[in-house]
This record gives sequence, C-alpha cells and structure tokens, in this order.
Amino acid sequence: MTREAKKAVPVQRVFDDWRKDPNYVREFAALEDEFALADQFIKARAAAGLTQKQLATRMKTSQAYIARLEGGKEKPSTRTLNRFAKATGHRVVINFEPVATQ
Repeated sequence: MTREAKKAVPVQRVFDDWRKDPNYVREFAALEDEFALADQFIKARAAAGLTQKQLATRMKTSQAYIARLEGGKEKPSTRTLNRFAKATGHRVVINFEPVATQ
C-alpha cells in the first residue's frame, strides 16, 4: 500500500488565512486573557527552573493540574495563584486596566 506524500502547509500561512475570518478574530480576542495568564504561568515556572512535576510537588498537587493551568484549561482561584507564586519564588500582582472603547 502506498501513501501519497502530503504537502505541508506552513503554520504561519494557516494563521494568516484564519486571521482574515472575522469570526476567528473575535473568538481569538475573547481568549486573550486566558492566553496571557497561561503565558505567565509558563514564564514563572521557567524562571524558577522547575519542571511541571517539580512545581506540582512544591504545590502539593499533580503535574496534570499544572499542565491544565499552563494550557489555559483551568481557572485558578486567588489561593492557587498565591501557592503558584510562592512555589516559583514570585508574588501575585493583580492589576485592572481600562478597556479601550470603540
């Protein structure tokens, strides 16, 4: 049985095409805060030089939970934010920013 070689499409081209769709742009923008928080989790853990498993041990939780936090699939409580910060040698700072009006 032979398989036809599939031509790879550059990821950037796919994203560029998606960004032309107003529905995609709207839905992506709605997730911006979740992506930003997930990014902060990843950066804090990396700055601390910890694996997900090491961080989970420090927080007395599971590696799977850390993965969900970093993947934006879990909405953490302020208690969890503080535990995460302490385990990575950080502190939590909550900031409110005005929303741009259109």
